[in-house]
Amino acid sequence: MLWLTGATGQEVRTSDGTVLGQVIDLSVRLSTSRSTPLVSRVLVEVRRRQWSLIGWNQVVGFEHDDVELINGIDQGALMLFDPNTVSAELEPDELLLRRDVLDTQIVDVVGHRLARVADVALARTAHGEMEVLAVEIGFGRVLERLHLSGLIGGRPDESIAWTDLHLTSDRGHLVQLGSPASAVHRLTNGDLAALVARLDLESATEVLDSAGPQRAAGAIAHAATPVGERLLRALPEDARAEVFDHMSPEHAHWWRHRVRHERPLRGRRFFRGAGWHHRHGTPRHVRSGASIAPGDQ
Repeated sequence: MLWLTGATGQEVRTSDGTVLGQVIDLSVRLSTSRSTPLVSRVLVEVRRRQWSLIGWNQVVGFEHDDVELINGIDQGALMLFDPNTVSAELEPDELLLRRDVLDTQIVDVVGHRLARVADVALARTAHGEMEVLAVEIGFGRVLERLHLSGLIGGRPDESIAWTDLHLTSDRGHLVQLGSPASAVHRLTNGDLAALVARLDLESATEVLDSAGPQRAAGAIAHAATPVGERLLRALPEDARAEVFDHMSPEHAHWWRHRVRHERPLRGRRFFRGAGWHHRHGTPRHVRSGASIAPGDQ
């Protein structure tokens, strides 16, 4: 296994020993049918503030202390660009592991929790490609990166499979929404509700838009009432109408009324007694996914 933090920073050489530059990052593409992506290109700093993306098919050796490219690569023929324009050089389904994944927040869609990525686990395939397996979230890995391994003690390693995470970085989030193999497209309505509850409002509405009105309606049925209300209010009017069309008539009527009417003391914190739900008709969200009707409350 190879860690991303150990795979970046080392020199890149051709097979005859010529130093080409230094590894800055690795990219992956998510549009394939693979659930675990393969490294697509290596981002190399050829000269100061002059970067280049080199295809993985040009790599003959990649270890934590040595990256070797095939002979015949002419440094002068490489397409160089300024670091500030790197996003423009990426394909629509491509993201950078160090920039878009490492040290960013993710949502563990299985454990329904937010976490921060300490490192990315890579492994060689039988065909010599590099595969992304998981992300490490254990604090022990952070200490290792800081060369403070002696402080790890009994801290257990903790990882999340790539197939079980959703990225919250701007590019990571959008690229995963566009990739059918990403976890967000395989979630149950309950898991989808848990995901959007942990995202910022703009990202959450993008997830619902990507999921479609039928699944959005199912997710809102499983979400806590304040979360569902915020999401419905944030959706464009035509998109909100489509979501209502996929709810039961009683449920849609209840939500239309709730979204249409501003409530007094909105946003203030106050305690509510156990009988509040019965007096005010708040729906009890059925976790089994059954249709929710006000008459069942």
